[in-house]
Amino acid sequence: MQTVQAIEAKPQKPQPVLDDDTLLTSAQVRARVGGVSTMCIWRWMRDERVQFPRPAKMNSRNYWRLGDLRQWQAER
Repeated sequence: MQTVQAIEAKPQKPQPVLDDDTLLTSAQVRARVGGVSTMCIWRWMRDERVQFPRPAKMNSRNYWRLGDLRQWQAER
């Protein structure tokens, strides 16, 4: 049995530092912008007024640069 002191002394995993070139999946992007649906993101990308960042396509999947999303959010 571990003592309370031994449990508290466990090192915490450091949180990864996310730079602007980090690629986010569709699910991560939707969560970041308020839990919206995939269809909402699709509509935002096609609406000139919203100017949602365009994703990079890799293996038929969409990935967004974190820096682009941060900039888009800062402008709103």
